[in-house]
Amino acid sequence: MLYIKRYLTSDCISFTFVVLIYSILASLDILPPLTTLLAFQLFAMSTAATLLLAITDRIAWKNRWLSIAVDLIDVLLGVFVSGMLLNVFVLNPLNLAVVVGMCIFVYFAVYGVLMIKDQVDASRINQQLQWLQQNRDKRTGEKQ
Repeated sequence: MLYIKRYLTSDCISFTFVVLIYSILASLDILPPLTTLLAFQLFAMSTAATLLLAITDRIAWKNRWLSIAVDLIDVLLGVFVSGMLLNVFVLNPLNLAVVVGMCIFVYFAVYGVLMIKDQVDASRINQQLQWLQQNRDKRTGEKQ
């Protein structure tokens, strides 16, 4: 269940970043306005990339940079294949640059948010362990 929760969270965070970036670029007239259909298509693209990440994350990589490279390939493959199947964009140099740039930015933004979340969770667990240790010491009369 934790496995599914992590990827569902990742998918939602990436979709949020994509919609925010898309909205900024649309307000600058770089991209067309965001429609309801396009929002659903962007979510499908985000989900496709997340599914590919879930599959390849099961491989135990020994090198963090190799893992990140494979993750980026997963994201780009998921976005481009689903985006072209859903007719979200036509492949031209401008679209290629915008989509690749957004994918890389969103990947590292999600990576950062999940890293921060993991640190907060670890801190919370450490606080609980420290509290349990202190209470055990109080019950037994031991000092640290």
